[in-house]
Amino acid sequence: MATSVAQALRPRALRDLGLLLPVAALVLGPVGFLAWMGLGGGIGDLLARLNELGVLATVGRVFLLACTTTLLAAMMGVPLAWLTVRSDLPGRRFIRWLVPLPLAIPPYIGAIVYQILFAPAGPLNTLLARLLGLPRETPIVTIYGLPGAAWVLSLFIFPYIFLLVAGGLERMSLSLEEVARASGISRWAVFFQVTLPMLRPALLGGGLMVFLYAWADFGVVSLLRVRTLTTIVFDYVQGTMDWTIPASLSVFLTLITTAVLAIQLRILGGGTYAQVTSASRPARPVPVGRWRIPAMLFGFLVLLCALGVPLGVLAYQASRLSLPAAWSFLSQQSSFIWNSVWTAAFGATIAIALALVIGWFQARRRIGRGVSIMFQIGYAIPGTVLGLGMVGFFHVAFPWLYGSPIVLVLGYLVLFVTPAFQGAGAALAQISASLEDAARGLGRGPLGTFREVTFPLVRPGLVGSWVLVFILCMRELAATLILRPPGFDTLPVRIWIHTMDVGPVPTAALLALVLVTIVALPWLGLILMGRRGIPVGW
Repeated sequence: MATSVAQALRPRALRDLGLLLPVAALVLGPVGFLAWMGLGGGIGDLLARLNELGVLATVGRVFLLACTTTLLAAMMGVPLAWLTVRSDLPGRRFIRWLVPLPLAIPPYIGAIVYQILFAPAGPLNTLLARLLGLPRETPIVTIYGLPGAAWVLSLFIFPYIFLLVAGGLERMSLSLEEVARASGISRWAVFFQVTLPMLRPALLGGGLMVFLYAWADFGVVSLLRVRTLTTIVFDYVQGTMDWTIPASLSVFLTLITTAVLAIQLRILGGGTYAQVTSASRPARPVPVGRWRIPAMLFGFLVLLCALGVPLGVLAYQASRLSLPAAWSFLSQQSSFIWNSVWTAAFGATIAIALALVIGWFQARRRIGRGVSIMFQIGYAIPGTVLGLGMVGFFHVAFPWLYGSPIVLVLGYLVLFVTPAFQGAGAALAQISASLEDAARGLGRGPLGTFREVTFPLVRPGLVGSWVLVFILCMRELAATLILRPPGFDTLPVRIWIHTMDVGPVPTAALLALVLVTIVALPWLGLILMGRRGIPVGW
């Protein structure tokens, strides 16, 4: 009997291995190449060189940046989630519709905006200097440095925490809070002793996303002059052919990222968050009373800083160009805009196709689990690290692909196929296998069943996932800077080049406005699909 079981399992194991090996080569190949290059000179020599660079101090700086960003994001996201879900705040539905929109603005574009506002001769410092009777270009407030970088990052990624906490509040059973209130505990005590502990998975999930984003960020810290591990890696890649330092730093970054993920799993695994009762009864809005005006001002200020100010500043800066000059400049940049669109669309299409195939194998054949885990590792790798590893790996293993846009598309695939897996998996989970069995019973083959039954049912979720992956690819800067072939610039790269070379000039603002528009339109479409009850995979 044991022999028959082994024979039955062998084809499944072989199919699982056949799916896993190409993905493992694509994800682990670059990381293995970096580890080989980083340790080539011996650990002792490597540690000495890292000590000369002050890596420990840099790690401490990045850790402080990530923690500060996460704290600021939580201070914005958690109160807004509670106010829009549980309170009677006027306009809460409109605020909840607007809060996710800052995700459509790449944080490095936010850094450009606040560079303009906080420039020595910018509007904010000019106003403060006038009020204080100081010379006009006196730099009273600066955005450069760690505090400014944390502030900018938190403004444009706090919706991650907001979305998860708001969803957790909607699903939470009210009976737990009602029992606590009936026992005489104040509303504030109920919030801190009952509500927040039940929201721990959402808080940890959103906080981890924010922490890892800040930990691996390149665009904001490079523009706001904060020295981090990613900027050191990029500087070495640009200025020297010595791979030892950037490769070893890249492996170090990957190890720390993996450790943070393991800590999160450990924390969540140590507690129980199941609710015994149903949360189907809607929550009665909690009156905010005398805090109504401060709460409205808080929501207005957050949205003003994260959405209103960036769009207003970009539009104003772009308007400084005459219409003929703006049109002529955009015509010159059209090839870069097209590069961004087709690589992002190509990467999103491949990611969705792969996610659908692997998701179907997981749901119907119980194979392919290792593939999704492998891509989750790729999703956690910083873009700078993945770009550097893929350049070296493809140069050695696949020289005929090295230096082509295909490598850039594969980089997008590794970085962003995980959201596609999540969307495809959620869509497939809502389809009963009995529908497919019934179609086969009527004489349909596997392809016919998929075309006529499965695909029409999962299509809305796939569309939403495709849009999400397309947006992420359009925004990506760090990996694109390293993976792009010579002369093959994209819109984020051109924005970064214009800003780093001559500062946040009107041309950079115009390009940033174009990118925000391209990203925001499908993002608005996703939000509208979600509001109408269409499953979009997020």
